[in-house]
Amino acid sequence: MVDKVPNSIKAGILLGAGVAAYMGELKMGGRIPKTPIAIGLGSLVCFYMLFSVSFSKLKTENKLAKIIGKYGMVPAMVVAIFIGMLVNEYPIPDIQWGITMPDFQGMWAYLPFTVGFPETDMFLKAIPTAIIAYIIAFGDVIVGTALVKASCEESRPDEHVDIDTDRIHIITGIRNVIHSFFAPYPGLAGPIWTAVTATVADRYRQGRPAMDSIISGSGTFWIAGFIALFILPLVSFFKPFLPIGLSLTMVVTGYLCIITAFKQITEPIQLGVAGTMAVVLAMHGAAWGLGVGVVLHIFLESRLRISKNMELPAEN
Repeated sequence: MVDKVPNSIKAGILLGAGVAAYMGELKMGGRIPKTPIAIGLGSLVCFYMLFSVSFSKLKTENKLAKIIGKYGMVPAMVVAIFIGMLVNEYPIPDIQWGITMPDFQGMWAYLPFTVGFPETDMFLKAIPTAIIAYIIAFGDVIVGTALVKASCEESRPDEHVDIDTDRIHIITGIRNVIHSFFAPYPGLAGPIWTAVTATVADRYRQGRPAMDSIISGSGTFWIAGFIALFILPLVSFFKPFLPIGLSLTMVVTGYLCIITAFKQITEPIQLGVAGTMAVVLAMHGAAWGLGVGVVLHIFLESRLRISKNMELPAEN
């Protein structure tokens, strides 16, 4: 499906997703205007550690930088947390002891078995959003595949990683069906967590002593995260700082969406279509953005055929 979508429209969707991510964080009432110092400096540290040329070189020359670089977003989040408490943008957490008890009763109140299942017209109205969501998810697959391939082919020839897009679709689909019935949270519906994938790939790139296998490294992250959810002191400490984690995730995702969008573009006219579509999508939603993108593609990029029999009118 995505292969048949014109590059300009794919780029417009990905670019629009990136712009929308930044707009959501930067708009009045968003997380960054509420706590600009903590999230602003945390984002800067996050960008520097994940994407900068200088820090990438520093990791090869300095042991401390190499150790810090292994933890991806975590150092940036720690910096943002302590700065947030220092400037009174975030409260000092009330640390509790014990084991986290999930609120199953509260969760049940949000399940479709309680609130009811949507009517047919809601599914029809969601079709444009579903198409947009799928193409954005396809962008995530492109980003994740590029990150893993770069890590494997350039730095880790000792391990063959089987990347199968069909398998990604099947596993994501099965998981989302289960989520839709028992944990309906759209924020978890994507195929990858972009920021974490970048972190795992970066550490994997450092060789077998740092991470034995890309499979074991990813598995360790999710197993450790699952266990951490039940450690009440950790949960109670990080609870006030969840906006920081969400914002850092969104700015990294927006950055990677924009990079991936420009990689789809090969001609200036495609950039014009994609840029216009991205602005409309970010400001007016999926349906309008997709509609504008299709119209611009037809009128600007399609090579409309004119019959050979048509002749220009003779000049008087």
